[in-house]
Amino acid sequence: MKTSSSSFVTGLLAGVTISAAAYISILISSKKQQQRDKSSKDQKPAPRRFGGAIKLKPEMYNRYTQLHDSVWDEVLKRMKQSNIRNFTIYYHSETNTLFSHFEWIGHWSSIITHTNDDNGNLDAKEREKQLFESDMTALSNDPIVREWWSYCEPCQEPFSQWIRGSRYPSLGGGGDWWAPLACLCHCGHWPVDYS
Repeated sequence: MKTSSSSFVTGLLAGVTISAAAYISILISSKKQQQRDKSSKDQKPAPRRFGGAIKLKPEMYNRYTQLHDSVWDEVLKRMKQSNIRNFTIYYHSETNTLFSHFEWIGHWSSIITHTNDDNGNLDAKEREKQLFESDMTALSNDPIVREWWSYCEPCQEPFSQWIRGSRYPSLGGGGDWWAPLACLCHCGHWPVDYS
C-alpha cells in the first residue's frame, strides 16, 4: 500500500507540475502577444540615419580626440533637442578620415500622414524634410554649438563638396562641411531605446 501511495503522490506531483508548466506557458505566450499587439499599434517609424566624412589633419589628431573626450554638455543638450541620437564618430588612420553617423527621430514628434489632401497639406516626406531642416537649423544657429565648431574646424579638412574660401560653419557659412554619405546597407534592426 505504501508503494501505491507514493506512486499516487508522485503522479499527483507530476500532474501538478505539468499543469503549472502549461499554465505558465500560456501566460507567457499571452503576455508576448499583448506586447506584440501594443508595439504594432504604438510602433514609431524607423529613425533616419545620416553619415558624413571629413579629413582629419594628421597633426591635429591629439587635439581632436582631446576635444571629443569632453564634449560640452550644452552641445550634447542641443543635439538631443534637435532629435539627434546615437551620434558617433569613427576614425580611419590610413586615410586620416573621420566618419560620422547619427540617427534622427524628429519625425516621431508629430503624427505625419502619408497623403496630400485637397487643402494643400504636406505629405509625410515633405513634412519630415521640414522637421529635419528645422532641427538642423536650430543646431547650426546655436551660439554654443558654433563656438564648439570653431574649436573642431581647424582640425578638419573638408572634401571637395565644400566650396574653398567659404565661411566656416561656426561663422554662419552654409553647405556641407562634412561630406554626406549614402547609406548602402543597414541590417534592419532598430535601436532598443534611447536614453
